[in-house]
Amino acid sequence: LDQTGDISLLANIEYRFDVLGALKGALFVDAGNIWLVNEDVDRPGGEFSTSDFLSETAVGTGFGLRFDADFFVIRLDFAFPLRAPFLPKGDRWVISNIDPLSKSWRRDNLILNIAIGYPF
Repeated sequence: LDQTGDISLLANIEYRFDVLGALKGALFVDAGNIWLVNEDVDRPGGEFSTSDFLSETAVGTGFGLRFDADFFVIRLDFAFPLRAPFLPKGDRWVISNIDPLSKSWRRDNLILNIAIGYPF
């Protein structure tokens, strides 16, 4: 499904470190979301509100490997949610649910991203 919006918020912090030669590592935390300027009947609750946008912000974290060949970078990132804004208020922080040894948790939460170039 295409879930585009008119307003976006993105914050990222990343710590990069050497592993071995051209292989680098990274630890990161991302936060953000996308909203609509006007109400849309097909996407209820998607409109931006100055009083609610912080409570509707998602937070995720992860680790990655980078192969840095000077003229290009290939990234493999594994990420998972810390805060899921689509859940009911009071249940949005999901840190206590993190269980990397559980196959079902990994299937539902662990995301692999493969990309070329640094994210910023």
